[in-house]
Amino acid sequence: MKKSIKRLAIILAVGIIGMTSAIAATCCLTDDDRPIKYDELPAAAKNFVSKHFAKEEVSHTSLDNDLINKEYTVVFLSGTKVEFDGNGEWKEVDCRYSQVPTAIIPEAIAAYVKEHYPNSKITELKREHSNWEAKITGGLELTFNNNFKLVDIDD
Repeated sequence: MKKSIKRLAIILAVGIIGMTSAIAATCCLTDDDRPIKYDELPAAAKNFVSKHFAKEEVSHTSLDNDLINKEYTVVFLSGTKVEFDGNGEWKEVDCRYSQVPTAIIPEAIAAYVKEHYPNSKITELKREHSNWEAKITGGLELTFNNNFKLVDIDD
């Protein structure tokens, strides 16, 4: 009886390892992070770039295509990077050495930064399903909920 339990345990372990390996291999084979031409971006992404980064020169663009969704990235020669979802809606703007375009910063976030950190500029802005993250000069990260109420400060 003990031998049959051990055999069953070994068979189950081998089966689980085999299934896990197969799933991992499938995920790796379908992951596609590759360079693309600027013209391959969704129209909304190209419109965003031409409206807010008209003076910037594009270094390269890429597509990250996984099982669940697509993400596009545009990197400019200045080091600025913009990430878009599969529909071409911006998700993140990282302006490393300059300020995020004021036209895309929600008024409430801009007002909060101006009031509490008057000598700082927003260098990175990220929007997610449940919050907004703004990184300001000096490295401080401010997290706001969807009502633009500050919910976290991280240094």
